[in-house]
Amino acid sequence: MTYHILDAAGLREWLAQQPDLPERLGGEAADWTIREVSDGNLNTVFLVTGPTGALCCKQALPHVRVAPDWPMPLERALYESRYMQTVAPAVPGLLPELFAYDADLFLIVMECLTAHEVLRSALIADRAVPGFSAVIGTYVAKTVQATGWVNQPFETGARLLEQFSGNTALTRITVDLILTDPYRVCGRNPAPEAGLCEDVKALQNDQTLHLAVGRLQERFLTARQALLHGDLHTGSIMLDGSDVRVIDGEFATMGPVGFDCGLYLGNLALHLCAAPHKAAMLRDEMQAFWQSFSKELRSSLSKEGGDLWALSGPAARQDLIETFLNGILRDTAGFCGLEIIRRTVGFAQVADYGLCNTDAARLLARQKALQIGRTLVVQGTPLRSFADILSLMGL
Repeated sequence: MTYHILDAAGLREWLAQQPDLPERLGGEAADWTIREVSDGNLNTVFLVTGPTGALCCKQALPHVRVAPDWPMPLERALYESRYMQTVAPAVPGLLPELFAYDADLFLIVMECLTAHEVLRSALIADRAVPGFSAVIGTYVAKTVQATGWVNQPFETGARLLEQFSGNTALTRITVDLILTDPYRVCGRNPAPEAGLCEDVKALQNDQTLHLAVGRLQERFLTARQALLHGDLHTGSIMLDGSDVRVIDGEFATMGPVGFDCGLYLGNLALHLCAAPHKAAMLRDEMQAFWQSFSKELRSSLSKEGGDLWALSGPAARQDLIETFLNGILRDTAGFCGLEIIRRTVGFAQVADYGLCNTDAARLLARQKALQIGRTLVVQGTPLRSFADILSLMGL
């Protein structure tokens, strides 16, 4: 079958021809209800419900869904399916189950999470059950354990580099939208509100900041420590009570571990700027993330494995572990700051600022976010503890 964009009728026909999927839905094809629920930037998503089950079907488009004049390669669906297959064994129950991938239609069929809610929406509506960040911290640590150069034989990292190095179009989006565009005049950046114009101009002329951003650009493009989710934010996590799932792994690439950590924490910090009355809860979630992440990773690194540190005794290995974790901490601070700035003045901004009940409050929230973001980027290098990151956020 050649590629074409599916509508509900076309998807129904395709599903009916598959060997196993109709059984998951039950009944006949005419009995299935198909609803499009696309709300992301890139793809179309359908939820298919039958008498005995449901499926989520996600198809890549040849362009950005919210910007049809922006071409986008279809292969991103391939990398998302590869990401799911690669990390699922390490994080059971924390991803939707992958049922099928059609390489001609660039279509992923997976577990339907109809009972779940996007974490960002749950935070905005005060429906998020506390403790989700500890789960995400463990998730990141376990993916590092399964795919990182420190834990695994070098052949594992070499294989993953080969499998994901072609995901250049999505990596280009990261390089542009997170690491470059907010710091220059760029047509993709939305026009800032009037009160923020001087702040944006200051970002674009801040040479000290640009030097620090350059160091983080180098880290992202050269530090191939483990397989990253690549877009780990509160919009790519879903909750149903205490059941936490990570979705949308199409940006997967080998990179610095602190990138995923920083993006996640940056989105919690953005929510904090928009809703400062939640500071205690968000501080607890940030601490829970780092505690679970560092505890899990430290435990796995303490066990011998992989080709790095093979000659180190127990004492030397502990020193190497702490040096490694301190490097992740500094990367986390920097990438956290970049994400805060990007989601405030760059492309794909966040709905969290809608919590501000006046224009003046929203402007102050954005200005605070830019200040925190810059501080984390510029002052993140000498940090020695996670408490230092919280301090730079004013927590």
